[in-house]
Amino acid sequence: MIFQQRKLWLWMGIVLAAIAILTIFTAPNSNKLMAGSTYSKEPDGYGAWYEYMSNKGVTLKRWQKPFNEIIHDSTDNSKNKTITYVQIFPDKIPVIYSNSEYYKWVGKGNKLIILGVEATATKAPFTSQHSYKNLQFQLKTTRRKQKVVDSIIQDEYGAVVWRTKVKQGEIIYAVSPYIAANAYQGVSDNFEFMAQLADSNNEIIIDEYIHGYKDIETKQAERQETLSQYLSQTLWLPLTIQGLLITIISLIFSWQRFGQAKKIKVTNIDNSQAYIEALAGVLEKAESTDFVIKVINKDEQLKLQQKLGLGRKMLPTNILIAEWVKQTQKSRNQLQQLLQISPQKKRISEVDLLKWIQKWQLINKEEERNNKAR
Repeated sequence: MIFQQRKLWLWMGIVLAAIAILTIFTAPNSNKLMAGSTYSKEPDGYGAWYEYMSNKGVTLKRWQKPFNEIIHDSTDNSKNKTITYVQIFPDKIPVIYSNSEYYKWVGKGNKLIILGVEATATKAPFTSQHSYKNLQFQLKTTRRKQKVVDSIIQDEYGAVVWRTKVKQGEIIYAVSPYIAANAYQGVSDNFEFMAQLADSNNEIIIDEYIHGYKDIETKQAERQETLSQYLSQTLWLPLTIQGLLITIISLIFSWQRFGQAKKIKVTNIDNSQAYIEALAGVLEKAESTDFVIKVINKDEQLKLQQKLGLGRKMLPTNILIAEWVKQTQKSRNQLQQLLQISPQKKRISEVDLLKWIQKWQLINKEEERNNKAR
C-alpha cells in the first residue's frame, strides 16, 4: 500500500513537471511581436519616429498585408512612384534571390530597409557614437557585420549599417532594430538618420503585418483555419494535453473497471447563463468582486482586440477605443464605460455586475458577426 502511494506521488510529480514545461514553452510572446511597431509607445517601439516624420510633413503608410502583396499593389499603381519599404525586427529576414519577384521589384528603383539583421557579437563597446553626413547619432549593440562591400556606417569592429545595390534600387541592412526606437527620442540625431535612410522623396511604407496588424481583406483571407492551426495558436493546446495526462494517470491508478456503456441524456445548456450563475456563486462566497472584474475586463478586452485585428498584447484603452470606433462607427462612450469600470466599494451589487458582463458579451458577439459579414 505504501509502495503504491509512493508510485502515485511519483506519477503526479511527472504530470506537474510536464504541465510547467508546457506552460513555459507554449505561452505567447507578444512583447517581441510589438518591438519595432509604429503603434507601440514602449521603448522598443517606433511610435515617436512615426510622429516625428508626420510633423515633418512626410506621409508614412502602415502596411497590414504580407510583404509579397506590396509587389502587386505597386505594379497596379499608375503613378509609378518609387517606394521605400521598411521592416523593423522581422521574425524572418526575407531572402532576396536574383531571380525572385522581390529582386525584380527592388531593381525597378525601390528601396527595402531591414532593421535587426543577425550579426556576430564583437568586442565593440555596447554604446557607440557614429557620424553620417552632418548627423551624430548613438547605437547600443556590440554586433557587427563582417566582410561588407558597401557599408554606410562602419567602425573598426565591422559594419553597423550597409547596402546591397540591385540595379536601380537597393537593400539596406542594419544589425540594430532600434536605430530610431522610442528610447532614442530626444537623443542625438537618431530619428533624422532613420529619416534620411528612408528617403522622403519615396513613398515610405512601414510593415505592420509582421507585428500582428492585419487589414480586413487579409483577415478574411486567413480566416479559413483548420482546428489544429487554431489550437496551436492558443492556450487550448497545452490545456488539452494537460487534461489528457491527468486522465491517463487517473485511469492507471483507478481500481474500478469500465462497465457497460450507458446512454447519458444530453441536456441543452445555456453556456452564458451557466457561466453567469457560477460566477455569481463564487462572488457570493468571496465577498469581493475587484479581482474578478479585473480578470474579466482584461479577458474581454483581449478578445475584442483580436477580433479587431490588433494583436494579442494588451493595448492602451485609448488606442483600442479609437480603433473600435473607426471600425464600428459607434459612440466611444459605449466601450469607454466598460473599460474604465473601477468599483470604489469592496463589493458591488450582483445585478450591476451581471449587466456589465452581458454588455461585454454583446459587444464581442456584435464584432464577431461583423467580421463574418465583411
